[in-house]
Amino acid sequence: MSIFPFDEVRPEQNKLMADIESAIKEGQSIIAHAPTGLGKTAAALTPALEYAIENNKTVFFLTSRNTQHTLIIETLREMNNKQKIIAVDFIGKKGMCPQMLNYDSRSINFIEFCKDQRKTKDCKLFNKTLDKNEATKKSEEFIAKLIEEGPLNVEEVVARSVNNFCAYELSMLLAQQANVIVADYYHIFSPKVRKFFLNKIKKDLANSIIIIDEAHNLPDRIRNLLTNKINTLTLSKLSNDIKNNVLEDLDVTLKDIVNRLRMYGENALGNKKEVKVTKEDFISIVETATDATYSDFIETLETISSEIEDPDNEDSITRFVEFLRSWLGKEEGFVRILKREFTKARRPFTSIEYNCLHPGALAKKVFDEVHSAILMSGTLTPTEMYRDILELKKDTLLKVYSNPFPNENRLVLVSSDITTKYEERTEQMFKKIAASCAYIINNVKGNSAIFFSSYDILAKTMIFLDKIVEKDLFIEKKGMTKAERSQLLVDFKQNLIHGGGAIIGVQGANFSEGIDLPGDLLKAVAIVGVPFAPPDLRQKAIIDYYEKNFRHGWDYGYIFPAMNRALQAAGRCIRSAEDRGIIAFLDKRFSWSKYAKIIPPDWNAQTTDYFGDKIQNFFDN
Repeated sequence: MSIFPFDEVRPEQNKLMADIESAIKEGQSIIAHAPTGLGKTAAALTPALEYAIENNKTVFFLTSRNTQHTLIIETLREMNNKQKIIAVDFIGKKGMCPQMLNYDSRSINFIEFCKDQRKTKDCKLFNKTLDKNEATKKSEEFIAKLIEEGPLNVEEVVARSVNNFCAYELSMLLAQQANVIVADYYHIFSPKVRKFFLNKIKKDLANSIIIIDEAHNLPDRIRNLLTNKINTLTLSKLSNDIKNNVLEDLDVTLKDIVNRLRMYGENALGNKKEVKVTKEDFISIVETATDATYSDFIETLETISSEIEDPDNEDSITRFVEFLRSWLGKEEGFVRILKREFTKARRPFTSIEYNCLHPGALAKKVFDEVHSAILMSGTLTPTEMYRDILELKKDTLLKVYSNPFPNENRLVLVSSDITTKYEERTEQMFKKIAASCAYIINNVKGNSAIFFSSYDILAKTMIFLDKIVEKDLFIEKKGMTKAERSQLLVDFKQNLIHGGGAIIGVQGANFSEGIDLPGDLLKAVAIVGVPFAPPDLRQKAIIDYYEKNFRHGWDYGYIFPAMNRALQAAGRCIRSAEDRGIIAFLDKRFSWSKYAKIIPPDWNAQTTDYFGDKIQNFFDN
């Protein structure tokens, strides 16, 4: 293929490219389970871009991780050496604004700040970029220079436009000419964002090919986009914040809603943590408190919001209105839940949620309209599940590709006598888990990673692991900031010169996905327990929905997503053909047929009650 960026095409990579090319030509979509190291980025971009350039289409490369943007742009640069490509890279608008360097970004409502700066013409960068929503002559000249330079990542565009242009608006203008646009899931899958975004860049779904990287994350991302919630704490804060003469009536009304919601919660919940509620339950609370119809109250809030000068209060009311509107949404594929929750100081409060169960309700609208969609990940099995829950068309190609790395470079073990199954969580079991983790950490020459099924299991194991481990531990804590996570990773990598250590984290959390530790940086990964979602009302409703609609309730709603989280964490170990390492599944359930069939067959997983000799022999050889 003419724009393939490398000298050689790997065997499995060639199969993936051929399948993607076929799907695009036929206007079909493809779900590709393609293991790490296969070269998915180049394999997807090559046929997609060649077809797009020839047929006047646009490629959208969507990824959930900002760190992935740089790799995609680097691949596009290599392609640009063979054929001229116009590319643009997007992250959130706030992250592209140099003015945020002068503010504490956590204490400012950026959307309202930006709107106000543009309205008062105080933003010099915006003024130099657009004039009456049209590109200025200077910005057009600058865009021409960017196109000539070739694909740039978002940091490079921001750096080049600082003090001269608004990088976000500049990128929007550039996107109108682009062959390929790198963006986040929400740019296409958030209905509100998608409409604005596509209108602004003068593109449409029908003439688009979308590539979805790490597509195993898409169902949960869409569920979160369609889920709305409020609680008595945020409403009480809003009531206090807007307490003044102009809004005195609203202050009283909000307090009444809070009190009625709290009382309703006490009666409905009793000793339970959560209960299902109906649409009418909350509408009745609002209408009684406001002495108005539900829709009239929404209109009143929208009018008040437009008159408020404080942007933070305006934003809070807007979010409340969004919740009120979402509450009127459909029943099918959603569930309404009332909860009793607690602050860190154990102060109780009541929350109410409109939860999305089925991401296909939104995804179908996108997949039905695009020319072609390419969904790829190293954990997309069973492919039928992702086709069903995302409601792709029945003619979608379902493909599973082999691991590109030598099988002898990987030792995969499953413990036959360890489990985190609830009824077996005894002190003796946690001691056994700690002993197995310590053996791996102490005997592997280099770094290890231990990923637990939950923070609770991690904490209970650490009581015993701390006493018997002989290397430094780098422990992920719940709620760590981005800076704290980055520093922990740096410290972990640097510790290799002192004999190595172990990073301790949670499956599905920050360190189990999205980090690369190639070569000697990671020699072993242990997966402790199966990371099932908490068995709450929402999860039970998801299981019931998939049982009713696909006859695969427990598989689609519980077991398979947990297995894919475990496999994502396990995949941190071997990232290239030269890497060697062990993967240890410390839970006997991984050997059960329902679970084992999700583990790639070419991993040749061995079930054993003793790891010692096998680990020693693997590294000796």
